[in-house]
Amino acid sequence: MKGSRIHLDLLRVFSDLAQEKKFSRAAELNHLTPGAVTQQIAFLERSLGKKLVERGRNGCLLTAEGKIFLEASQSILKIYAESAEKIRHPGELSGIVRAATIYSVGLYRLPSYIRSFLRGHERVDLRMEYAGAKDIYAGVLKEAYDLGILAAPWSHPAVEIIPFAKEKLALICSPEDELGKMKTVQIRQLRGRKFIAFNNDIPTRKIVDSLLRQHGTPVNIIHEFDNIETIKRLLEIGMGISILPENTASQEVKNKTLRCIPLSEGPFFRPLGIIRKRAKILPEATREFIRWLID
Repeated sequence: MKGSRIHLDLLRVFSDLAQEKKFSRAAELNHLTPGAVTQQIAFLERSLGKKLVERGRNGCLLTAEGKIFLEASQSILKIYAESAEKIRHPGELSGIVRAATIYSVGLYRLPSYIRSFLRGHERVDLRMEYAGAKDIYAGVLKEAYDLGILAAPWSHPAVEIIPFAKEKLALICSPEDELGKMKTVQIRQLRGRKFIAFNNDIPTRKIVDSLLRQHGTPVNIIHEFDNIETIKRLLEIGMGISILPENTASQEVKNKTLRCIPLSEGPFFRPLGIIRKRAKILPEATREFIRWLID
């Protein structure tokens, strides 16, 4: 097997096998027979002098050397694909941006950024997924995503955090609630009130809990959800109150189904950040998307 083209195909087959964990699936993706895939992996292992793949009951797994080789293979394939695009379309930015965000940021903060970015970069394939914060961190570390966008990102030795924006927090409640008649609310006025909160493991919940604790104001948490839309629906029917980012209730405020009331001790904010894996070389399109967000 000689020639750079053949070697690129080998790297692609190996990368597909690592992703799919089945020789038959890697063969299908590359229009080969399973036997041909087996031969190509054997050739790679002979060339490197190391075992790259172990077969098991539930498919194949990479050895420690295989994981190292996979990272290098994917980098080479990315560089090749980006270079080929630049040659075919000189002066035009292209490529794939693989990103993930939490629901509240994706629904209420990012749409205008995404629309304007894609209008200016028509050849970029932006693939945005919605996930929980922990899943986003896991995806970035496993390189399933090039970047993640979330609220209150936490420190991790393998992750770089890029500050993105901040969102003002406010009391959100039904217009019929007694607090809904007020122009501002003191945090102490929330003491003992029925409160609808995010789940414990959501970073915004930790910010709100800390805020209430700092002001010595316990509340009566009656429901916890991971979905901001569910929280707002319960607030609309007067089931309780909550502290949420202002922008997430702007449409309901406009429709007069919810009130958004400033906290007099504030303003208070939740920070938004972009996370990326340290030491990972990001595609040019991804670097441009990050610049677009922070600029």
